[in-house]
Formats: sequence, structure tokens, C-alpha cells
Amino acid sequence: MEISEEALVPAALDRVWRLVTEPGFFQQWYAFGGADIDLVPGGEMHLRWDEHGGFAARVEAVEPRRRFAFRWLPEPGDLVEITLAPQAEATLVRITESGALDDAATSAMAWSNSLALLAELARV
Repeated sequence: MEISEEALVPAALDRVWRLVTEPGFFQQWYAFGGADIDLVPGGEMHLRWDEHGGFAARVEAVEPRRRFAFRWLPEPGDLVEITLAPQAEATLVRITESGALDDAATSAMAWSNSLALLAELARV
């Protein structure tokens, strides 16, 4: 199963790349309880939410300014791919999650909400 959500983020590609890969920014639009990201293929990720607890993931791909992908652990966890494409003075951000997806509708809603927060953060 696969879900995909996208949004046009009002910021240049370089800024959006930082927002989606740097832990301090990542936690402002997605992992609100904190994020640790070793941004190399095979790197460890730990994402936290006060209401849900912490979750481990592994970085699968890093293509600077283009694509960042991670897989939820334990194996074979869902794969999350974040792709960026420049669009004039903005950046198109697409988040695709594929795998078993326990609740696809809830996941799609969560990513949609997160993309809205990412767009707001980009305006700051």
C-alpha cells in the first residue's frame, strides 16, 4: 500500500532541504517531542512525540536538495520518501509512505497536516 501527500512550500530549495533534514527543524513540523537524525545512508533516527512515545528509524537515502528517505524500524517497516522539486520561488514537497500502513487514512492525514506546518515554518 502507498500514500502520497504534497504541498508547495514558499521557500527556496536550500531552505526547504534544511527544514526536512535538520533535527531542530524536523521536530517543529513532524516529530514534536524531538528528533535525532544521522543524515547518512544507514544512519540512525529517533523520533519522539509526547503523546505517542519514541520510534526508531533508519536513513535509507540522502540525495542533497532532492530526496531524503527513511524506514521505520523494526524491519520491514514502512518506507517514507521526501522529495523536493524547485518551483519558481517555492519548493514542491512530496511525502510518500509505502509498506503495510496500519491505518493509511490516518497516515495520509498526519502527513498532510505536517506539510501544512512545514509550509508555515518556511514562512518564518
